[in-house]
Amino acid sequence: MKNLFISSCLLLGSASLYSQHGKVGINTVTPRVELDVNGSYKSSKIITGTLPFITSNEKDRYLLLNQSTVDNRVRKIDPTQPASPGLASIITYKLANANLDWVESFNTKINSQDYSVMVLSAYFDRDVKGTTTAIPSYGVKSVNNEWILYADYSEVAAATNGTWTLVCAIYPKTYVKIFPERGPFNVNSTSSGSDNNPILQ
Repeated sequence: MKNLFISSCLLLGSASLYSQHGKVGINTVTPRVELDVNGSYKSSKIITGTLPFITSNEKDRYLLLNQSTVDNRVRKIDPTQPASPGLASIITYKLANANLDWVESFNTKINSQDYSVMVLSAYFDRDVKGTTTAIPSYGVKSVNNEWILYADYSEVAAATNGTWTLVCAIYPKTYVKIFPERGPFNVNSTSSGSDNNPILQ
């Protein structure tokens, strides 16, 4: 009991406590739950909802946990389960009956302020012909805060309308570190260069 009293006094002496409607906050004036700690802390035991059992195969792997905003329970993210949350989503768009091989603007209606979208691969189902060799040009761009897909073979064309298949990864921006645009880097009319201040080392 004496140790508990001393620990409580030390805690009170080193942090600012706030109370709001039966909730206690440490270094926060707006506690969200019964005890809300704003900052780092160390605990030998955390009491929360029922945590899922960690199997022997999982114990040496990096596991991801998700806390519900509804009941504050902590759950293990298991992408193999259909109802489980994930860090990213993979979606395939099939754009049929395109103008020969040209897709100038397909609006996914995905909010570009909240999500990042990356085209992982693209495939066109028709042969293209022309006098030059061409590789497909495809990607995604943000227009009016929505992600737009585009795809085309420049300088060549298909004989008939075809179908593009684009596989995309979608990441909530809360899970992704977004760095500002880098450059422009002057490569001084050469074919090489380097970033002298890399963002990650």
